Amino acid sequence: MSETTRTDTRDIPEPPRIETLRTSRGEISFSPERGGIITSMKLRGPAGLREILYLDQATLDDPEKNVKGGVPILFPNAGPINSPDFPGMKQHGFARNMRSWESGVSEDEFWETLTADASTREKYPYDFSLRMGGRIEKNGSTIISQSATNHEPDRDLPVSMGLHPYFRVPADQKQAMRFDFPGGDIIERGVEKWANDGTISVDNPALIDPRSPLRITIPELGTLVMDVSPEYRKIWVWSMMNKDFVCIEPVMRDEGGLVNDPELVPPGATYTGTVKFRLE
Repeated sequence: MSETTRTDTRDIPEPPRIETLRTSRGEISFSPERGGIITSMKLRGPAGLREILYLDQATLDDPEKNVKGGVPILFPNAGPINSPDFPGMKQHGFARNMRSWESGVSEDEFWETLTADASTREKYPYDFSLRMGGRIEKNGSTIISQSATNHEPDRDLPVSMGLHPYFRVPADQKQAMRFDFPGGDIIERGVEKWANDGTISVDNPALIDPRSPLRITIPELGTLVMDVSPEYRKIWVWSMMNKDFVCIEPVMRDEGGLVNDPELVPPGATYTGTVKFRLE
């Protein structure tokens, strides 16, 4: 008599819900259930539609892990923080671990909104809303916006937020990357540091010239152009040994910025940063 093997699936979590904005010019996917993370971004370049993001699917599917890949949302802080003013605040903030994002998709845009609740006020005692938006332009560029609104009646909202894109780069070709913008030479000389779990930080060239984009040559992909608005003062570059990704992160301040030098959003005001991605 043959036996049938049964697998108990009660403890296997359901994969997170993925929403997709798809047009003939590009495609972007995101998961409100996994911190609003952008999981895929396909840009149309000279070689057609290309995926530019790295994603470790196992970390996305495991709700106990931080996702390695995509574009995690860093809010209210980028980097680690240790301050009695923000008890229990983790590295890169709490937004990337929240499951209470509201979302929507239209013909060529998507949006996600996170609103303060009891759990966020324990770490970050402010009333706020965070809105992520994405739009695919007629020329194939994709624009991502990050907006923090202060709902406090009479005090400023401190923020030092950012984005954490993981770009696909073969592990053995990181040294062949080229960073063609002011400060890019610092990144190229520091490859042994950032390719091995270190971080290089440079100023966003848009602080001097808003028309100065980041032009990054990536083997097997081409030239990725990032127009980073000056609200993101810093660009961080980071990777890990033997991993097929490089993170190029627009952030508003360096490590500790939420405590040492936050952007102060007045009551009722909204502060927005944008990044435009395109392939050449």
